[in-house]
Amino acid sequence: MSWSGSELAAFRKVLARLAFEHPIEVIPLGDEIGSAFTAGGKSAPDIVMLPQAGQVRALAEAGKIRSIPGDPWTDTDGPRYPELWRQLLHHKGKTFALPFKAAEKSLVWYDRESIEHYKLGAPADWTIADWRDRTEVLSNTPIRLLALGAADGWVLTDVFENVLLAESPRTYDDLVAHPTERSWQRPAVRAAFGHLATLWGQPRAFPGSAAVALTRQFPDAIRDVFQHRRAAMVIAPDFAEPIVRAGLRAAGRKEDVVGIASFPSVGPGAQRPRIVGGDVMVVTTPASPVAERVVAALAAPQAPVPWIEEDGGFIAPNLRTEARYSALMEPIVRAQSAWSAFDLSDQLGAIGGRNGLWRILTDFLIEVGDHANEDADEAIDRAIAALDGFERGLR
Repeated sequence: MSWSGSELAAFRKVLARLAFEHPIEVIPLGDEIGSAFTAGGKSAPDIVMLPQAGQVRALAEAGKIRSIPGDPWTDTDGPRYPELWRQLLHHKGKTFALPFKAAEKSLVWYDRESIEHYKLGAPADWTIADWRDRTEVLSNTPIRLLALGAADGWVLTDVFENVLLAESPRTYDDLVAHPTERSWQRPAVRAAFGHLATLWGQPRAFPGSAAVALTRQFPDAIRDVFQHRRAAMVIAPDFAEPIVRAGLRAAGRKEDVVGIASFPSVGPGAQRPRIVGGDVMVVTTPASPVAERVVAALAAPQAPVPWIEEDGGFIAPNLRTEARYSALMEPIVRAQSAWSAFDLSDQLGAIGGRNGLWRILTDFLIEVGDHANEDADEAIDRAIAALDGFERGLR
């Protein structure tokens, strides 16, 4: 699994409550989750908590995972999971993975006090152009509009994916649907990079500078908003919740200062992106029969309740799960049916990872950050050429 820190501790609580007959060894792999499918002998895991659901079909084709027996996807009331998951986790009529943890990737967390103090209006009504305008409004104040944990490449891919989906759902889908013919030379991709250049290229867009943002990790960006109050908002999935609460406690602030809005659209009346990601359970081909029983137990509707109710930052994809979600999370959970797309980078394979989209977006931020959009067109050309070049190297 890729979890660490508080998420790993929360998962251990889930396992403890299930009281398995045999001990279960948990091995955190971080960003090296792919090594779970190349390990051999005693080091080979039976179950992988995979954060790239889009890779399930490829793993099934390669014979690295086996199907889950029975009909785990439905019960007498119908599907237990939203349709968006089924499209990724079924192959040739069989179920090869079950969702365990969902993640809403199109959330913007903001500090109500900062927004109100500087009379910025309602973030829920903003477009991407409004973000640029608010960045300028705050440029001569002690606070910046946006905190960005750019040291974690997945943070940058989340931002890019939301902008691209807002710009063109069709292009977003096409990039996934035609992997052998994929080209990044598309108007919507160029427009998405243009939006990023406009946002990231504003002087004083981030606390400190773009260079400082490149040293900030995901939790740092959350704390910059709710603990240190260096920024008014941060783009972050639902699993930011425990970090938000910790920051508030450290600063002696109350929860009612927290606001959550959807990622903005590209213009008035346009569609807002709603992207979901998450972690799915797969059983490796050489696994023992015990693995299937463990997956079945973790897939039970009430299995994740300890994580939901005691730690937070967890959305159960199982539609039968009944739990007391926090006041912050409950509206997000209710809106699962509105999720319109799955995380793009998780479906792209190698190009969506550390050496592909992560690196290219990092280089792009270095080029355009703090430069008031100077030479943005050239930076966009280089980013798109790098994506196409990476694709050619994979073929």
